[in-house]
Amino acid sequence: MAALGISMRLILTEQTNPPGGCSLAETLVFSVRLLVRRISMGVRRVFDGLYVDQLFQKNDRGEIVFYPSGLMGRGYLLPAHREAEMRTSTRRLMIFSLASGIGFVLIASRLITASAFDPMTVLLFCAGFLLLLGLVSVLQLRLAHNLAPAGERLPAREWLRRGRQARPSWTYGASVVLGLLTLLLASAGIVLGYSDGDRYAIAGGLFLLVVGVLLTWDGVLGMIERSHGTVRQ
Repeated sequence: MAALGISMRLILTEQTNPPGGCSLAETLVFSVRLLVRRISMGVRRVFDGLYVDQLFQKNDRGEIVFYPSGLMGRGYLLPAHREAEMRTSTRRLMIFSLASGIGFVLIASRLITASAFDPMTVLLFCAGFLLLLGLVSVLQLRLAHNLAPAGERLPAREWLRRGRQARPSWTYGASVVLGLLTLLLASAGIVLGYSDGDRYAIAGGLFLLVVGVLLTWDGVLGMIERSHGTVRQ
């Protein structure tokens, strides 16, 4: 056990000598804390690569341009000394938005599968969803408070290209794999829906078909751009 604890710490801290005066229990606790910290940092890097990094771009003059509402929204010039603070605030807002969105999806699934249809419940759900969208929009605008606008909005094609550039390279392969799996699910849904005469299954399959095509195409484009050296590794 002592050797295991010391080995964990040496690997995690990349040090050759453990601190003196540490007992075996202290070494194990310290190693576990470092392991948890490294896992959390890895999760944060993945989350930032998917949702945060693309909101921070650089213009031709090397200035940081922050897009609080996404690259299709207005950009704002961000001083370099505020980038770390703004990234933290943006990350918190994205976590809140993602968690709230998942919650509303779960509630919507319960409403759809409910045996009795209650118009008041549906109305309250829609009102709550609109309030959430409004709250997120207000919080996004507050992030850009006291920041100077950075010019015109990006066109859709440039928005998609910069979004791919800001993502880690591994996300392109993941997008292709997820897209192909989605296409398989779409095909199964369409075939089963057609055989059973289920229009909802067919509609769901068609929706997944569109999503699968977009995911696969996005991943392929990212790989092409990476091969040309236009995407960060």
